[in-house]
Parts: sequence; structure tokens; C-alpha cells
Amino acid sequence: MVDDVVGAMRARYGADWGTDDEANLRFSVDAEHLVRDVAGAHLIGEAEVEDGSVTLTLWVEAPIPDLMAADQLAYDVFARLSEDLFYVERRFEAKSVRYPFVTGSASHGHVGALILAGPHAADFADRHHSRVTGSIRYQA
Repeated sequence: MVDDVVGAMRARYGADWGTDDEANLRFSVDAEHLVRDVAGAHLIGEAEVEDGSVTLTLWVEAPIPDLMAADQLAYDVFARLSEDLFYVERRFEAKSVRYPFVTGSASHGHVGALILAGPHAADFADRHHSRVTGSIRYQA
């Protein structure tokens, strides 16, 4: 869906929407400062800007008990970063939880991903995978 949202934004606001490297660099620098105040996680390294996409990887500092807690942590970040337009989705990966996002306004946009990483995020992703696949590890 992220690609569909980006396509819709570019169809409406122009083909260059979300592709300004300078704007993405400013966004990533702002993100680094804004994420410092998020309780329970910290940025691993610097925000990465590559191929028109901004990636923020957060080290989760405490166990994630459930899906609502994972989403709350992600939305604590997005509450600081999102602009007029905002779309996000959640994807479970082998050792992390990825939140691809689109944000911006009519004049500019940013496409990227917030990644919850570290052993606590990996454990949560593994528990989620076990639950949805019915693995022996998961017990209700």
C-alpha cells in the first residue's frame, strides 16, 4: 500500500513529490533530534537517507508485551515526525518490526521506514510469528 499512497501523492502533487534529497536530509536530521525524547527506545546510529527513502532504526530498550505496546512506541515517534499527510503500515520481519511510512504536505513529502530492532523487538517479532503460524512456541 505504501507504493500506492506514494503514487497517489505524486499523481496529485507532481512526480517529484518525496524525491527531494535535501528535504529528506533535513527531515532525517530533525528526526534524530526529535527521537531523543522517546521513552523506551533510542536511535541506532544516524538516520539513513538512501534512494529517496529515510530509515530510522530504533533500539528497543525493554520487552514488548503486545502489539499495542509496539504500535504505541512507533506512534510516539510518528507523533513527533508526521506532517499534514501521514500513512503507515506494520510489517513483521524475522528479527524486527518495520513501519513503512509516508508523510509530508502538498509541497513536499518523505517516504521511509521506522524499524524497531534489538533483542526485545526480535523476541516480539518471533512471538508474533509463532502466534500467527500456530507454532509450538506460542501458548495462549
